[in-house]
Amino acid sequence: MPARSWRTVTFMLCFSIVSAISAHAEDNTLRGHGGPVKSVVISPDGKTALTGSFDYSMIHWRLGEGAPEVVGRIADHDGAVNSVKFVPGTDWAITASDDGTVAVWDLPSGRLVHRFKGHTHKVVHVAVSNDGKWAASAAWDRTARLWDLTNLTAGPLLKGHVNTVNSVVFSRDGKFVYSAGYGGEIRQWRVEDGELERVVYKHGWGINVLAAIGDGRRLLFGALDGTVGVVDLSTGQPGQKLHKFERPVLSLTVSAKNDVAAAGSGDGLIYVWDIDRWLPKYRHQFADGPVWALAISSDAKGMYFGGLDDHVAYWQMDPDRPFEVAQSDVPRRFQKSEGLGPGERQFARKCSICHSLGEDHANRAGPSLIGLFGRKVGTVPGYIYSKTLKNADFVWNEKTIDQLFAEGPEHFVPGSKMPLQKMSKAHERLALIKFLKRATNVAPTDETKSGG
Repeated sequence: MPARSWRTVTFMLCFSIVSAISAHAEDNTLRGHGGPVKSVVISPDGKTALTGSFDYSMIHWRLGEGAPEVVGRIADHDGAVNSVKFVPGTDWAITASDDGTVAVWDLPSGRLVHRFKGHTHKVVHVAVSNDGKWAASAAWDRTARLWDLTNLTAGPLLKGHVNTVNSVVFSRDGKFVYSAGYGGEIRQWRVEDGELERVVYKHGWGINVLAAIGDGRRLLFGALDGTVGVVDLSTGQPGQKLHKFERPVLSLTVSAKNDVAAAGSGDGLIYVWDIDRWLPKYRHQFADGPVWALAISSDAKGMYFGGLDDHVAYWQMDPDRPFEVAQSDVPRRFQKSEGLGPGERQFARKCSICHSLGEDHANRAGPSLIGLFGRKVGTVPGYIYSKTLKNADFVWNEKTIDQLFAEGPEHFVPGSKMPLQKMSKAHERLALIKFLKRATNVAPTDETKSGG
């Protein structure tokens, strides 16, 4: 056969292989959220997953052959869902939210079992003991809290951190809980009474994330200065310093088999280590980080990770696939500025992360804006509104939208889910209103999206 024909066959064969591999990666992507993903966790049996997002929701996924399936979606939160966990021995899941609450959910029915209240600032992380009896939460009110999952009552308040508390983990036997935060300390507390047992370790920089290693003797930590390290719980001494990222460490995870650990950073870099020898095993650069969410598949052959995209990507590590995992268009919709008119630019920056201009994207943090003008507040079918907006009695129009951004949502509709967004310049508000009046009147087209 002529050389050219062999080259053609070889090219076609390689193309087919890469296409098949790409399809495999695409099949494992968790698509369904309408905002950046903050948390992902895989069930112990590897058959299901949970994800939490800036879109105020948790999604329950079925994993297996073919594309992941959405089992259920729970959107009854008044803020971003920052952390999700399964509760061992039950059909429950638990969420931690920007709304300051920790909520327990029955997964088969999607029913709220209980909502724990007590934190006065956003709750950024939640952990569950191995026996499923206790939950612990870390919040920006400088406290951690324990919650009794058997009686659904509040447990001890863990108070003493000098700044925000960012992460909590339980000891293997469930007798202690460890907390860490911006102050740079890892603290050990007794679960039975909430008393401080000791300060385990002091780092020179704030600590963002903790992860327990299955032997019960060591903790992993990730810090603001990019350090990933191991702490020996018996001595409180730092062991291996695994890596020094250029940006803060934002996520940590340990495989179910306790043989692999991984960390993700603010610049989108993921490192994976073999726990036995603490040698680097895999490395992946995720386009335009940060990596907020990490979970290793039950067979430790793949990695689920999430950040600013509306999906959780899947990276096959073993055998490592010779291609980049599927990514969203960059810049993302809320990062765009070039080529946009003044009104559309304000929409992209201020509104697009929470609101869409299409009927099929009502699963973002806010409802679709199609038909906005002349619509009574709180009336988009299927969207779960805050009590404030359910009980409000006004219509969205040029005047009310101008007031919303001139005063800020916290003053115009106090108690609503809307994040703090204020536009002090009248000409920017006017440009946004003009754009919205065109773009929300009909489904967006190239014409409606070209003006300011």
